[in-house]
Amino acid sequence: MTNTPLSVSEPDLFHQPWIPVTLVDGTDNTVGLRDLQVQARHIQRLALGVPPAESVLLRILYVLGLRAAGLDAIDADSRYELLEKGEFDPDRVDEYCSRYANRFQLFHPERPWMQDPRLADQMAKPNGIPALTVSRPSKSSSTLFGAFHDGITTAVPWEQAVMQMLCWFGYGQGGPTGVVRATSSNKGRHCRIGPFRGRMSYHPTGRNLFETIVLGIPETDHDPGPGDDPAPWESDLNDPDATPPEVTGPVTLLTGRYQHALLLEPTADKTAVSDAWISWAWPTTLPTAPDPYLIWQENKKGERYPRDAEAHRALFRDLDALLLEHTPDRHAHRPLIMDALHDAPLDVLDHAGVTAYGFAQDRVNAVDHQWWKAQTPPVLRALRAGEHATAARIAETRQAAELAASRLTWALEGIEATTSATGLARAAERDYWPQAEARFWRIVTEHDWQATAFAALALDIYDDIVDTAAATDPTRIIRAAVHQRGKIASLLHRKGPDDPKETAA
Repeated sequence: MTNTPLSVSEPDLFHQPWIPVTLVDGTDNTVGLRDLQVQARHIQRLALGVPPAESVLLRILYVLGLRAAGLDAIDADSRYELLEKGEFDPDRVDEYCSRYANRFQLFHPERPWMQDPRLADQMAKPNGIPALTVSRPSKSSSTLFGAFHDGITTAVPWEQAVMQMLCWFGYGQGGPTGVVRATSSNKGRHCRIGPFRGRMSYHPTGRNLFETIVLGIPETDHDPGPGDDPAPWESDLNDPDATPPEVTGPVTLLTGRYQHALLLEPTADKTAVSDAWISWAWPTTLPTAPDPYLIWQENKKGERYPRDAEAHRALFRDLDALLLEHTPDRHAHRPLIMDALHDAPLDVLDHAGVTAYGFAQDRVNAVDHQWWKAQTPPVLRALRAGEHATAARIAETRQAAELAASRLTWALEGIEATTSATGLARAAERDYWPQAEARFWRIVTEHDWQATAFAALALDIYDDIVDTAAATDPTRIIRAAVHQRGKIASLLHRKGPDDPKETAA
């Protein structure tokens, strides 16, 4: 491949800084893809502030990490050796950056990175800057892109536009885009939803970004040879009239599942994006391929489906589903990436946890609710064969927390049903789960397995809420509270497994 010199104003994603990170010393920085790989062991974590974009970028970094390791696929031995080495080879990174220099220019006239330049000819007009915003969550404390709001028509910095483009690839809406795309054989304006829309995504997380990347590279049943499993920037543009391709290895699994095609229009000085085209990438749905970072639920028919993102659900409630091959009480199967990590070096697993990325979205309608990011303490040691007892204890602790929550809600709903009090159960859930999460992580990190810890917490919250409510109707509420209190207090004497008839909160 022949390379043309990069102009000063051309956004070059390899070398120009655009990715916010936190270094291992706690300071913040912004780097390009080249420095991110070469300095990965000095970077603690990504700090994009936009979880859906970070989730998609991680999948791209896994591919670049595979290439930086000189591998077409990874297995237990090569993962172990790479983790033992502790860093990517800078010469190999630079060789890759040189080979694909043009393909990582954001506004290259023929092959802009991760974009389809044909949209400018195949669509009557662009969709506009407001349409580029896939994520405008409500009631969220997450950082929003300040330049994106209803009615905005001015250009936005290209770094922010890249983040939104990544969001579209993973979490973009389905249905009509507003502008028709016409190819030689297909004409339409309807898209299919992004592959992770409305889902939770769970990623192994090490002490530094190097460990995070290597731990996150998935194993597959495919054994591709050189060139058999290309990333979008390594191959020709897709044929939008052809049958969508099958997964051929880890690279196509991670970066070949997008349903949307985008094109960003730069300003004259190429420092910002002034407009955007957004449309469908394929005429039909892509072939099924299980994403390795999702928890898979199983229904009564034995069919598996990904777990939805729920904004109110604390991460610790999913921990046993991340560590155990399956959780019998909920028919959940851990993400496939977890199956590949039990043979990683112990000194790495001792310090590795999980980062979860959630984006609560309507998968049918174009409605986005809330995004979030959460991280566990180091828990992945429990994936090792000799640590199954710890994983089982974690599952029992999670069950105890949910049982106490369900009894707390049950008792307070009983008071509401027989008195004039309202909102008691809702207030209890609001108070219970943050305290239960803190208590759960203390129990797990200290291995102080307490069967009644959550029952005691639920009882304290119950008494506090009853005391407050009794001020309005003391006689009836106190009488009802005494009657209902035993539903929670009985848990203080439980030693056996949870009653299968109990309903978790």
